[in-house]
Amino acid sequence: MRRLITIGMNTIQGFASPAFNFLIVVFGVKVFGKADWASLINVMLWVFFVSFLLGWGNRDHLLRKYSQEPGQMYHAFFSNFLSRSLLLPFALLLLLFFPFNISLWAILLVVLTFSYASLSTLVVYHQRFSAQLVAEIVAFGIIFGSIFYFETFDLETFLQLYALAITVKLCLLSVQLNFWKESFSATISIQEFKAGLPFFILGLSGWLVSKVDIYVVDFYLEKSQLAEYQLLITAFLMLQAMAAYITIPFTKHVYRVSDEVVQKMKYKLYAAAFPLTILGGFAIWFVMEYFVELGFSYEYYVVGGLIALPCYFYTLNIMELMKNHKERTIIYISFFGFFVNISLIFFLIETYEIFGVLLSVCITQWLVMIIYKVFRRFG
Repeated sequence: MRRLITIGMNTIQGFASPAFNFLIVVFGVKVFGKADWASLINVMLWVFFVSFLLGWGNRDHLLRKYSQEPGQMYHAFFSNFLSRSLLLPFALLLLLFFPFNISLWAILLVVLTFSYASLSTLVVYHQRFSAQLVAEIVAFGIIFGSIFYFETFDLETFLQLYALAITVKLCLLSVQLNFWKESFSATISIQEFKAGLPFFILGLSGWLVSKVDIYVVDFYLEKSQLAEYQLLITAFLMLQAMAAYITIPFTKHVYRVSDEVVQKMKYKLYAAAFPLTILGGFAIWFVMEYFVELGFSYEYYVVGGLIALPCYFYTLNIMELMKNHKERTIIYISFFGFFVNISLIFFLIETYEIFGVLLSVCITQWLVMIIYKVFRRFG
C-alpha cells in the first residue's frame, strides 16, 4: 500500500506542474487578453530554455550516481550544483533580448529555477513527492490569486510574482529536505559536465521534438496567436503525457519481464489510448471554445487529438530501448523527428499559421511512431 501511495504521489506531482501552468495560462488569457499574457509567455519561454540548458542532464546523471554511491550522495549533489553554477553567467545573454528591467527579472528567474530544479534529484531519492506537491500548490496559489487581484496587466509585476512564487517553493522544499544540515564537501570539476553530457544530449533531443514548435510560433506569428497556440498545444501535450503517467507504476517490470509480457502491457495501453484521447480531446474542445472562446474550428481539435494518440503506441518501445542500453537509437530518432518537424513547420506556417504548426507536429508524431515500430520489428 505504501508503494502505491508513493507511486500515486509521484504521478500527481508530475502532472500537477503542467496542469497548474495550463490553468494559469487559461485564466491569464481570459482575464487580461491574449496579447498582454503572451508578452509574459514570451519571456518565460526563454527563461525555461536557459534553465533547461543549465540543467545539463543533472537529474539522470545524479540519480545513477546516488544509486552507485549512496554514502557520497551529498558530495555528488553539491559538486554537481556548484560546477553547473559556473554556467549561470550565460543567463546574462537575456539582456540582448529584452529591455533592461525585464532582463534583470528574467535572469533572477533563471537563477531561482536553476536552484529549485536542482533539488529534484533529492526529492526522487528521498521519495519526498508530497513535499514538492505542497510547494507547487503554494506557488500556484500565489500566481493564480494574483490574476484576480490585479485589475490591469503589467509584465514586470508578473515577473516579480513568478520570482516570489519560485522563491517560496524553493524555501518550502529546502526546509523539507534539510539538505543544508548534511556535512558539506564538494569538488568543482569539468568531469560533472562530461558525465552529464550523454543525459543532456538525450534530453535535448526530446526537448527539440516537443518544444521547438512554440518557439517558432513565438518568432513568426502575432503575440495573441502565441497565447492561443500555447493553450492548445499544452492541453494536448498533457493528454499525451497520460501515456507516460500510466506506465510509471510498471516501469521496473519492463526491465525484468520477458518480451511477451511487455507485449501484453502494450496491448493494454493501446486499449486505453482511444477512449482517453477521445474523451480528453472533447474536454479540451469544450474548455477552449465555451470558456476561453478561442474560436477555432473542430479540425484543430481533431489534429490535436491525433498529436496525443501516437505516444500511447511507442512509449513502451522507448522503455525497451532503454532496457537494452540503446539510448543512441532514441537520440537518432528524436533528432530525425526534430528535423522533420522544423522543416514542415517552416513549410506550412506561412499559409496555415497555427493549424499548419499543429499539422506539422501531428505528422512528426505519427512518423516517429512508425519508425519505433519498424525498428522494433527489424532492428
